[in-house]
Amino acid sequence: MPPHAPARPPLLLPRGLLLFTTLWLIGSWLISFGPRTPVHPSSATYTPSVQLMTLCITIGLMVGWPMLRLSQRSTAWPIRLTILDMFTLFALVQIVIWPMRLITNWPPERTAAIDATITGWLLLVGAIIASALTSKRAGPRSLAMISCLCLCLLGPMLAWLGVLTGADWFELVALSPLMAVKTLGEGGGAPLLANQWRWIILLLVAATVTWVALVGYCYLQRRCSSTPTSEST
Repeated sequence: MPPHAPARPPLLLPRGLLLFTTLWLIGSWLISFGPRTPVHPSSATYTPSVQLMTLCITIGLMVGWPMLRLSQRSTAWPIRLTILDMFTLFALVQIVIWPMRLITNWPPERTAAIDATITGWLLLVGAIIASALTSKRAGPRSLAMISCLCLCLLGPMLAWLGVLTGADWFELVALSPLMAVKTLGEGGGAPLLANQWRWIILLLVAATVTWVALVGYCYLQRRCSSTPTSEST
């Protein structure tokens, strides 16, 4: 390792993110379900609360996480830090999403589709965060935060414009994590449509391509920055 290269920090769990996510999930549960149980508990009475819970989780991933991470100081290893964040958030989401099948009529296929949709958007937001953490300036971080907000609000804005203009923008609504999760949750026990699976696959492919491009760019950047020093020595 060259003498100028920064030492790799130990791989530690992001305790601040864990605390923030736990408090967010507790608050989401209180907003969605409340302290009281329904008079006649059933999947029909719990479904609206479950849908609201999934929306709160999505907002936390799309807005809360970027706001927390982008407000902190820059790091020498932004990709490592972001990947560790994503693994932490992914694990916490699994603990919440899959047990919801106990109080809904979602089949495993629909639960997996909701999980894959949230994961795909988590990967995309993670790529935006990792790219912004490489800079110490406020401009790129503000732009990254605005991008996350636009991704989150794009679907509701399209749906609102569709209602006003009478346009059929159902396909474009899936471009938003909020509307995609809401549409999937409203399906209940019905099988998924072919176009819903197609959007999920496209989302995961786009997230994978984005991360491959980001990792390749960071690798080339580090290699180019270390080459002149190594040649001079």
